[in-house]
Amino acid sequence: MGKKKSAILITLLTLVIAALCFICTVSFSYGTDGMYTFNSILRTTAKDADLGGIYGANGYKGGGISVTYYPEGVITAKEYTDNIGAYADETEREEYENSYVPYLGGTLYLDKEDVCGNGTEPTEEFKTAFENTLQILQDRYALLKKDGAELAVKDDYTVRVFLPQMMDASLVAFTVNSYTGDFSVRYGSDAATAPEILPALRKKTIDDYFKRAYSRTSADGTSYVALQFTKEGKEVLAEETQNANTMYFMVGENQVIPLTISEAVDTDVLYISGSYTPETAAIYANVINTVMKSPDAENTLALTVGDSLKYEALYGNGTLTALYAAYGVCFAAMMAFFFVRYRKLGFVHLYTYLIFTFIMILCVYGISFLYLSLETFLAFLLVSLLLSVSNVITFEYAKKEYANGKTMTSSVKEGYKKSFWHVFDLHIVIAVLSFIVYGIGLSNLSLFAFILGLGTIFSGLACLGLNRLTWAAMMSFTPKKGAFCNFKREEVEDDD
Repeated sequence: MGKKKSAILITLLTLVIAALCFICTVSFSYGTDGMYTFNSILRTTAKDADLGGIYGANGYKGGGISVTYYPEGVITAKEYTDNIGAYADETEREEYENSYVPYLGGTLYLDKEDVCGNGTEPTEEFKTAFENTLQILQDRYALLKKDGAELAVKDDYTVRVFLPQMMDASLVAFTVNSYTGDFSVRYGSDAATAPEILPALRKKTIDDYFKRAYSRTSADGTSYVALQFTKEGKEVLAEETQNANTMYFMVGENQVIPLTISEAVDTDVLYISGSYTPETAAIYANVINTVMKSPDAENTLALTVGDSLKYEALYGNGTLTALYAAYGVCFAAMMAFFFVRYRKLGFVHLYTYLIFTFIMILCVYGISFLYLSLETFLAFLLVSLLLSVSNVITFEYAKKEYANGKTMTSSVKEGYKKSFWHVFDLHIVIAVLSFIVYGIGLSNLSLFAFILGLGTIFSGLACLGLNRLTWAAMMSFTPKKGAFCNFKREEVEDDD
């Protein structure tokens, strides 16, 4: 490979590695008061709650709390049984029994009329409303920007949400994020009977009066929910709030924020304080904004919040930190070995290994059922060892060829030729066995096996493809190719 092509290739690889390193590992806050956050791939990757230790800007710890949301018309088998048992009158009991149909073998019970349209399966209208509701929930929990937060659909029509234990406002988030429906403002002495003042006119929507909600925390630690109105919204508020009373900011029929006032509200931005923390203020603002930005907020389902379940970090609160530290030690030891034994040829392994590592991070992030766990780390360390051993095998074969008097180019070519089937067979056997174990589906072992199998494929490609290309490119810059690789010729003594 010519020097010009080699320079272009090495430059491109360096830029790719630098970009991947930034995207995968760097997180930071920016903007006024650190309002916005750039989250790295590694930070936003789903993490096992059993891993403890504080990491990331939000200080996620292992363990946490989860709840399940049940859409209107969907109940558990236990609730169905308990409700039937509460009826003393047989006729009423039978009427209740006939109003629900079992779903997924009795795992859930669906309201026959409201959910199934008097049939046995959910109607298309219900499915659409559930999808709209799910999208709003996903948007709200994504806006929390909490490491370890998870949201998943269970049994087709329930939603399980997990929040890490470090989040003090978990229960507030679970409750307030369940509010669905349109955003409106009411004014009176009671939320249930107070008349709506925004949007009061049928020809206009809330967007004509209200811009957005956001949260702020002042220097003294006081947190606010800020509500920003349009010019027309300001005028309506000033006209409608002449008397001392209470304003109710509503999502559907749920009271999000009550505000007692003693004089007319005549302002573009209304700052509301109280017992808010930075977390809870952000939660309330996000709920309002997600409703405002959703074109189908009206066509959503009311949600019931199930019992909360608390999980502890199985491996203790320092496990994740220990795993990162262990990986750092292994990485340093690996690179020390390559640089001591092979000198500058260690850079070839470094480039190959870094690209391999970032690809694995992207896979764990991008494949929905993968997440960071003890099994993930162990599998990744094993495939890292596999890649390192494969490169050593290749380097040693080339080293032996060079020692026997061949040119460096010929030694590398012959080294790859002789090591190819050893490396290929090793990778194939490990990959096949891993995916067989994954196919059997033995709980957490399947996660370990899938990562091992996937990593083995990328290890083989990196060793037999990328590694050789990088070696050829880097070696073209030095006239002393043997010194570059720390390869030496065997000295042969002449017989007298």
